[in-house]
This record gives sequence, structure tokens and C-alpha cells, in this order.
Amino acid sequence: MKKINSINYGGKILFIGIIFGILIPIIFAGLSYVLHSSGLLVIMKVSFVFGMLILFCFFVHLGIELHQDKKIERYYSVHGKRKIFITDGKYECGTCGNRQVQKKDSYCKVCGVVFEMDSDKTPQEILEKR
Repeated sequence: MKKINSINYGGKILFIGIIFGILIPIIFAGLSYVLHSSGLLVIMKVSFVFGMLILFCFFVHLGIELHQDKKIERYYSVHGKRKIFITDGKYECGTCGNRQVQKKDSYCKVCGVVFEMDSDKTPQEILEKR
């Protein structure tokens, strides 16, 4: 399953849901009261239902995203000081996510974490050994 991430569009969806679910119904309720028109009440109710549907779908989407984040956080907390195999001799640092880790590397060149097999040594000691 692909990771859901609403960083770039989550606020926009929430804003659109609030406009259709709250703002437009309030405007049409006021217009209906002033103009004594029942047709505007129908538009108000349709807009309210549409807005609430958008907000409901957004919160379901957000719930799925938060659940995925929780599972990913649990995975990385267990594998924090490990090289995670990706493909073709490439590894990922379990702490920072650096994908430039090689099989021979004993520590991450980005965050400096020493992988479990060399956890008793500092990065400087590992470099001196080479």
C-alpha cells in the first residue's frame, strides 16, 4: 500500500469542506430569511450535506494517514540503528532515512549513527580502521 500524505493538500480540502459545510449554508440561510424563499433552503441543505461529506472523507483519510504514521514510527523505532535493505546493494539508514548507505558502511554519513554491528565504536574509530 502506498503511503498517504496530505501535507500539500490537507489544509485546502479542510478549507473547501468548511466553505461548503458552514459558510455557504449560513449565507443561504440568511438570504432565505430575508427573501422568504424556500428554494434557497434547498441549496443550503445540499451545500451542507456536500460539505459534511467532504469533511467526513477528509477525516477518514486523515485517520488512515495517522495509522500509517504510527506503524511506520513503530517500525523505525525497532530498526533505528540498522541498515535496511532496499535493493541492488543499496541500504537505508534506520534513523534518518538516508538511502545512500552501502553494504560496507558501518555508520550513516548523514546522521552519524553507528549501525548495530559496530555499535561499540564511534564513526571516527571506524574511519581509522579503514
